[in-house]
Amino acid sequence: MDTHKTQLTVLDQIADAGKVRKKIIDAASALYVKKGFNATSIEEISEAAGVSLPVTHHYIKNKSEIMGMIMEDMLTLFRENLIKMIHGIDDPIEKLTSAIGLYFKVVDQQKEKALLMYQKSNSLDKPSKAHIMQLEVEVSKIFAEMIQEGIEYGIFRKVDVDLAAYNIIMIAHMWILKHWHFRKRLTLNKYIDLQLSAILAMLKP
Repeated sequence: MDTHKTQLTVLDQIADAGKVRKKIIDAASALYVKKGFNATSIEEISEAAGVSLPVTHHYIKNKSEIMGMIMEDMLTLFRENLIKMIHGIDDPIEKLTSAIGLYFKVVDQQKEKALLMYQKSNSLDKPSKAHIMQLEVEVSKIFAEMIQEGIEYGIFRKVDVDLAAYNIIMIAHMWILKHWHFRKRLTLNKYIDLQLSAILAMLKP
């Protein structure tokens, strides 16, 4: 594998932790999809990422940890963009619909990584699995807080907030899990519009 073009200098590897981390995550994700989780070694990930093996081991002690990093990466991407998107928005409905639309798009952009989470989560060690589960709960809390705010304003009816938040997550994941079916007749934007209508119908009095 020719990694010359992507090889980071030693200085890069020391100075730019974010760049190194992303290269490891992207390389691992691509190899997991191509070769499978069990057949991929940390040495191969290091080579594909263009990161020295000692530096790679600094970030990951085992392959299971990478799955947690993948989930963290998706969550960070969602959070950072969400903060920018809802800045200055007070209306609970507009805030929630913006967050849902963004989450659906992040899941779609990261669909290979998201599918890995479903396919390989059962093969992870217990601490890594628990870490991923906790990160998913953190995503649900973002939606739960918005739904609760809408209830307190009298805009949404009283619902089981945790269940409603997880419904949103699972509807987003359904786009990638059943994409083989939906892609035949729906674009992502059409899917988002239809699901937003269904979610708001569930929440409105």
